[in-house]
Amino acid sequence: MTTPIVKSLIDEQIEELPDDRMILAFTHTKWLGALSLAHDAGIPNVHAWSSRACMCGEWTVAYEVKA
Repeated sequence: MTTPIVKSLIDEQIEELPDDRMILAFTHTKWLGALSLAHDAGIPNVHAWSSRACMCGEWTVAYEVKA
């Protein structure tokens, strides 16, 4: 008996990602901390995120950018 492979959300997002794009993700214990890390990395508009999540007190913000 075999178990079917279950795709994670990130696997699905990567499959849908155009070839000229990449996902940059930043994590921090606070929402504004994650935005600050994105700003420090050169994201021009940190409020234009493509996805965000808070799991176990850790904020993650992700941006779809041109490669």
